[in-house]
Amino acid sequence: MPLPDWIVVADSAKAVFYQQDWVENTGEEVMNLVHPQARLKASDLVTDVQAIPEKSDPCHTENQRFARDIIDEVRHALDHNQIGGFYLAAPPQFLGLLREAMDDRLRKALQRDLDKNLTGEPYGEVLAALTNGGKKA
Repeated sequence: MPLPDWIVVADSAKAVFYQQDWVENTGEEVMNLVHPQARLKASDLVTDVQAIPEKSDPCHTENQRFARDIIDEVRHALDHNQIGGFYLAAPPQFLGLLREAMDDRLRKALQRDLDKNLTGEPYGEVLAALTNGGKKA
């Protein structure tokens, strides 16, 4: 019996993980992560301005950290045979950070991705967008 897939819908502040069972044609939310730091101003993320190099962007660094956290959850599910593959939907800039956080094994497990923010959409809309309008990774 094939393993279910995860459908991950994310932006820099939130990620929702759905599990899609293609055999039973059912989907359900299995986890969500929130990243409140994404709502903070850069000045609120820095405690000691002297310690941060001038060219460093604290907001970008926080977004990279959150992208790695999301991909780590997917990696864990793959490592423990909880899923067979996954789909991603995220705004273009954040999708780029998610792709950067992937290794070759995760890139191979990625079924489709879509550079669109679907975090506020109902699951049926998310599923339709990724199965009809997504780009092959």
